[in-house]
Amino acid sequence: MPRVAPVVPAEADLLCEKCGYTLNGLPLTGNCPECGKPIAESIGEHRKLPAWEQPHRSVRGFFLTMYHVLFTPTNFFKTLITRRAADDDAIFAIINWGVASIFFAIAAMGHLLWFGGIVWPTQVERTIAPVPVIALLIFALLFGTTWLAARLTHWEASYRGYRLPLRVIDRGLNFHAAHYLPVALLAFVTVFGYRFLPFHGALQLHLTEIYLYTLCGEVIVCAIYLFYTYWIAMRNMMYANR
Repeated sequence: MPRVAPVVPAEADLLCEKCGYTLNGLPLTGNCPECGKPIAESIGEHRKLPAWEQPHRSVRGFFLTMYHVLFTPTNFFKTLITRRAADDDAIFAIINWGVASIFFAIAAMGHLLWFGGIVWPTQVERTIAPVPVIALLIFALLFGTTWLAARLTHWEASYRGYRLPLRVIDRGLNFHAAHYLPVALLAFVTVFGYRFLPFHGALQLHLTEIYLYTLCGEVIVCAIYLFYTYWIAMRNMMYANR
């Protein structure tokens, strides 16, 4: 049965980072009575700021953080400091949402133009002009979806008795924003890869069917990918004490 607890642990409570058991009053040299994890491993000393949030923020720090979020997400969120007042994580998210929105917009415009029958590249102005508007709409959609997801996550966590403060969820989702970029790049490559394939006649119809099925499949796979990485973030921040 799902866990439903009437009281959410307080911010000052010491929780086991593995199972969420309240460790208040127990010696730091002992183990969690519930799962056996050493209590010393739950106090948060292993958690640190990512490269992007180090003093003298740099482009190198941004890409290094991107690398860790994308390729080692479990370790990244397991070692991320979850309590931080600065808004560096929000800036990280805005950059990622912005870049992803541009790639999404170009891919969307390319898809619409191709199936609308407009000849490329003789009408460059008509091709490029709507992209900023589409990008802004997509950015607003990504921002709104993240805002809603954070509040629904907070509501469900509170209902089930998990300690996931809204600011901690926002922080996790801000870094999770990096996962939108590979999805956007995949859409971009798929649309323009199809557009510039040399085909004629019957082969064109066959490739068009493959292209549309590929796009549909990518939507499903990418949705699973985004949810899975979201769960990695929340699971590894859920019982953080620092």
